[in-house]
Amino acid sequence: MLYCRLKCLVFVLLPALSVAGCDLLAGDGLVTARVDDVVIRVAIADDEDSRQQGLMGRKGLKSDEGMLLVYPSQKILKLWMLNMHLPLDAGFFDKDGVLIWIVSMEPDGGKKIHTSPRPALYALEMNRGWFERNGIRQGAKLNLSYESEGR
Repeated sequence: MLYCRLKCLVFVLLPALSVAGCDLLAGDGLVTARVDDVVIRVAIADDEDSRQQGLMGRKGLKSDEGMLLVYPSQKILKLWMLNMHLPLDAGFFDKDGVLIWIVSMEPDGGKKIHTSPRPALYALEMNRGWFERNGIRQGAKLNLSYESEGR
């Protein structure tokens, strides 16, 4: 259900929201989301090219910003740190938006592959320590703001 709503936002609503200036989409192209009650702003990577690019080359992220990688179906997800300059934490979420695993990743030229322990549909990449600082643990729920606002 969450995946269907996200795809609707990205493919149908996103272009219209950009033109209309809707509060879901900031001028910087980030979408508002929540993990439990913690509000974040994320770039959406929902195709092969954008997932491959990820956060490559970024020198830093604001404390509440990250990237949500969205896959077409649940599977064991694999992440790496090729051309990365900053350490990240990644949370793997299942099709229902439930956090199943958190991994810490160091820039290493893409040598180490970080995998979800079981099939997941989403990977949320945030600054190193973000999950711990915000008390986010396995079982936390990923929500997009338009869901809670009845959009």
